[in-house]
Amino acid sequence: MTLLASAAACGTGQSGTSTSISAPAPTSSADAGSGLAELDACQVFDAEATSQLGLEGTGEVKNFAGGRGCDWDTADGGIRVVLYESTSLERQNLSGGQVETTTFAGHEAKVHREALAAGDCSLLFAVGESSSVALDATSNDMNTDAACQLAQRAGELVEANLPNN
Repeated sequence: MTLLASAAACGTGQSGTSTSISAPAPTSSADAGSGLAELDACQVFDAEATSQLGLEGTGEVKNFAGGRGCDWDTADGGIRVVLYESTSLERQNLSGGQVETTTFAGHEAKVHREALAAGDCSLLFAVGESSSVALDATSNDMNTDAACQLAQRAGELVEANLPNN
């Protein structure tokens, strides 16, 4: 599996264009940041979500750069979920590629396209004041749009299962 070497590590973000990604609105406005500590990155998808996303296996733990992550292969590429308990969206390293500032399910968010190469895309969104979640996706056929769609679908499923949601 070829996944991002996490374009969403830590550092300072870049500003970009502003757009909006539609997803279900959060059911609570409470700060869910501290709730990330309760989650296991390899357990964020239930069986139905695993099937919807075409995930293969149970995921492989990948902890790095202040976040707890998990990687999965799909028939068309791969997806990584990284939970950053103490790294805000603003502190994410989004160097290289194209960065768009947006909203996602009522959260401040960024889409980072082609950080490493064509066919990679990350969706990062704020969870409370000092936490964030990153969904890094890759497409085996170098299709960046397909990778962004996978990151968004995965993000919707993760966001719906966040504590205080």
